[in-house]
Amino acid sequence: MDTTTTASATDGGENGTTAEPASDLLWEELVTSALLGTDRRTPTGLARTAPGDDTTGRDAAVALLDAAALYTVRRRAGLRPGPAASPPEPAPEDPRAPLPEAARRRLDQLLAGRTAPPPDGRRGTAPDLTELLPQWLALADKNGYKAPPAALPALLDAARARTDLRAPVLRFAGPRGLWLARLNPEWRFALRGAGAAGSLPSPRDAEGVRALWDEGLFAERVALLSAVRKADPAAGLALLASTWSAERAEDRLMFLDSLRAGLSDADEKFLEEALGDRSRNVRATAAELLSALPSSALAERMAARALTCVGFDRTADVPTIGVEAPHECDAAMRRDGVVAVPPAGRGERSWWLGRIVESAPLSCWPARFGGRGPEEIVALPVADGWRDELHAAWCRAAVRQRDAAWSRALLGSPATPPATGPGTSSLAERAQLLSMLDPGERALWVARFVAAHGLSEAFQLLGVCAVPWAEPLGGAVIDALDIAREAGGYPWSFSGVMGLAERCLAPEAARRLEPLTARPDEGEDTVPGAGGYWSEAFQRLVSTLRLRASIRAELTPPA
Repeated sequence: MDTTTTASATDGGENGTTAEPASDLLWEELVTSALLGTDRRTPTGLARTAPGDDTTGRDAAVALLDAAALYTVRRRAGLRPGPAASPPEPAPEDPRAPLPEAARRRLDQLLAGRTAPPPDGRRGTAPDLTELLPQWLALADKNGYKAPPAALPALLDAARARTDLRAPVLRFAGPRGLWLARLNPEWRFALRGAGAAGSLPSPRDAEGVRALWDEGLFAERVALLSAVRKADPAAGLALLASTWSAERAEDRLMFLDSLRAGLSDADEKFLEEALGDRSRNVRATAAELLSALPSSALAERMAARALTCVGFDRTADVPTIGVEAPHECDAAMRRDGVVAVPPAGRGERSWWLGRIVESAPLSCWPARFGGRGPEEIVALPVADGWRDELHAAWCRAAVRQRDAAWSRALLGSPATPPATGPGTSSLAERAQLLSMLDPGERALWVARFVAAHGLSEAFQLLGVCAVPWAEPLGGAVIDALDIAREAGGYPWSFSGVMGLAERCLAPEAARRLEPLTARPDEGEDTVPGAGGYWSEAFQRLVSTLRLRASIRAELTPPA
């Protein structure tokens, strides 16, 4: 190394002003040589000492790296300490009970188990810890436990990687989790949306609510409106109305959606005025909310339109529903939320009819059809091919108005194939109808559906059933899996249902599943190797259910 350069870089000359520029100059020369290559440009300190020097390009490159390492240490050692940052505010207290030691160790295991699936696609017999973390979090929060401080970084990292974990993680992490998230930019998600609710003023703190509503970030304002609306619907509506005209269109849409919680007739006046909003999306959302209020003026207007379009077909020999769809979408219809231009592939008249019927109160139909109830109305034939459109609109109305009787009628018998039953053949829409029934009835309907049709079409229906699955639903799923196993095919087509069963079957079902873990005999019609896959899948199911039983025992509510 050039001692002259070293000296000039360290003693600073007579007035102490040459050290830093010389050091910077030499560092820039090293960087330039590294970018261009030592064969094209060799730094001064690494220049060959004689014309015949046989130093190779590799030797020069190594020497450059050695010099860079030396100068890096020098530069870092010569840094002057900056002013000390102010220490953060102390973490707030969390009054909830600490986790039992066994539950704390289990949490560490679940957080460490967030691994990628094996490259060969076979999951083996071990439980999928990734899928059990949401249940663990929900149970710990339900039983009033707080997160261990040492686990907060791993919990926030898990929530950053998986959006479905964010809400349960933030609830479990509590005020200390939000405090920690403010210190790391990678956890800023915790300060938005649902996470912002952790730092909100009490809905009873009128001054604090007003200050945050006027000055807060958008995510904080959305969370604040939701919290106030939940505590006092009238106060939430008044808060929104106070700044409504000054809000941006996209913000008005999000704020308006917050009124779904606690929606009542008291909101009608505000929503009716929102029908005249400049934004089409705001108008459509206001109309949807008003149509969920059967006694609203909009619902009455939609009922009048629907009754002019749908009634008995007087030309039929047997009671038949006749349909005359609207021929135009006038200004009054557009103000009430009917979009004039249909989506691609939809006819205008059928589109307008669907929007009208789904917004009309279901209570208007029994009188229209001679006092018949929902099941009798749904069973009536519909003329001219309008059945699917009409029933689909009734399905949307039943979900929007949360009407169990109409949902039950449109679902029909679970033994009837979806393609030929009433209502809709869409399993997603059927799942929405099922969610209108009470949990016991819902589980019974799906159990009978599985018994009649197997599991191939049951995935979305199982997803809306309460966990753990009540009997006879759990038994129906186990029987259907056993039938599929005996059929001799690979279990891959049932992997979605098997994953649901791991999370949703009652842990007590492990005893019933134990015999299915044995490898079945493979007959002539059996796919080679399928028995091993089924045995592996059932072993994993049993081990997962037993692990869930252990988790439940470890998270027993504190005394």
